[in-house]
Amino acid sequence: MNRFNDRYSELMYHLFYEDTWCSLNELSKKTGYSKSTLWRDLLHTGSTLPPEWKIEKNEVQGVRLIKPKNGTIEELWFHLKSENTYFQTLELILLNNGVTINYITQHVHISRSTVYRQLEKIEEVVKSAGVQLTYSPYKIVGDEKKIRRFIMQYVEYMSGNLNEFITSFDLKEFQEQVLKLLKEHRTSLHMGAIQRLAIILHISNIRIAHSCFVTIPQAVIDENEGSRVFEISKKLFNFMEKIPNRETQIQEIFFFSLYLMSEEMSLNRTQELRYIRSKLNSDSGRPLNHFLDNLSKEIGLDVSQDDIFMYQFAQTLRGITFDLILKTDTRINNILQFVPYFEKNPLFGMIGKIAEDISRKFSIYFEDIEILEIFMLVQASILRKKNQMVIEAALVCRSYVEKDYIREVLKHHFGNRLNIYVMDFSDIDSLFRKNGFDILITTDLGQLINIEHIPIYKVSSFPTPSELKEIKIFTRKNFIDRYGLNPNILYPFEDDIV
Repeated sequence: MNRFNDRYSELMYHLFYEDTWCSLNELSKKTGYSKSTLWRDLLHTGSTLPPEWKIEKNEVQGVRLIKPKNGTIEELWFHLKSENTYFQTLELILLNNGVTINYITQHVHISRSTVYRQLEKIEEVVKSAGVQLTYSPYKIVGDEKKIRRFIMQYVEYMSGNLNEFITSFDLKEFQEQVLKLLKEHRTSLHMGAIQRLAIILHISNIRIAHSCFVTIPQAVIDENEGSRVFEISKKLFNFMEKIPNRETQIQEIFFFSLYLMSEEMSLNRTQELRYIRSKLNSDSGRPLNHFLDNLSKEIGLDVSQDDIFMYQFAQTLRGITFDLILKTDTRINNILQFVPYFEKNPLFGMIGKIAEDISRKFSIYFEDIEILEIFMLVQASILRKKNQMVIEAALVCRSYVEKDYIREVLKHHFGNRLNIYVMDFSDIDSLFRKNGFDILITTDLGQLINIEHIPIYKVSSFPTPSELKEIKIFTRKNFIDRYGLNPNILYPFEDDIV
């Protein structure tokens, strides 16, 4: 769906990310679009920004985006998407049981020729989702599970207000009932699960109202009908649309229970981790083991030793495996819109290649959303390692006042990442006897310290931002060098640090 909004979204992403003046040459280089195209896009986007957002232009400095306090890029994207007539047309098709050209022109307020152009692009997106767009009236047809998945992707991509979207039942009552049932059945769900379950239930209600029902193999239902999630789903039946017969009711309840099952979380993470690691050498755990071995070799860190990473990564693989076995697709996530901005990152490409290799060997398929999820989990694991790393720093000052002030300034900026040992100039010889120091920070102008085996960073009595920046760059480089990492794979994804 990015193709409907990609130019405007990418332009706003770069302006938001830079948070300062940018020349058209810089923007053209980053986006790949010509300066004339960017100028037209700036004029168009500037007229459709939400309140308190503004694009400023200057002949010398270029352009910049002015945002309100606490404004986020996703908030801006949502506004731009909601104003985009492509998405308005697509929403009419998805949420209605067939629409005509006249209906679209009246509700979206665009010409018939514009509608026809939009429908050509919409048809391409629909086909990529494995379903079809029919004509006169225009509606989505095909495998019902895939249709609901496509609608779910649209809702997640738009990232709108759930209270406005969900109209077939009371969202607050649904949340309260789910929490009550989870407590009764001693079940826990992943973060954000209740909101995602509410979305899929409302989508199911829309489709049921259009007399469109899912079909689940009876053997699958028989195997799972006594499960805990199915029992919980049955007790949520009052939030569903009325269904004509019991057989169809069971199918719809079971369909909802699949999403509930995919969101179920272990109550004891220690036991779950023990189980995950025990499966690594089994046949079923071979894809996980193969992936982790290759990933660890490529990035230079053994991520399998990170309990948090292991647990979260197993959940991603569990979701993929779950859908393969039950021939459904419960994977939903609103981070998909960020794929275009990270797919060129070396780590993203590295994970994609490893996933492709696994797909050939083990018949397991990774979509972009899974690659991006794993990319984030690996980033978190690397940053966790970096945040745990302590740099041993010797601080040599000319007076006790200087020492006290500079030490607290360093603690303010670096926290526990610098373990500071305060020394007098008379203690310099100890730096030759102890080999545990990583950096020497001093106010000496060069007359008293003559050391070559430890990096020396000089600061003023009142350390300036540029001096502190140099130390910050050192801490990053020290971590990268210690583990032999590629600096381009590590957040903030650039060699220099602002």
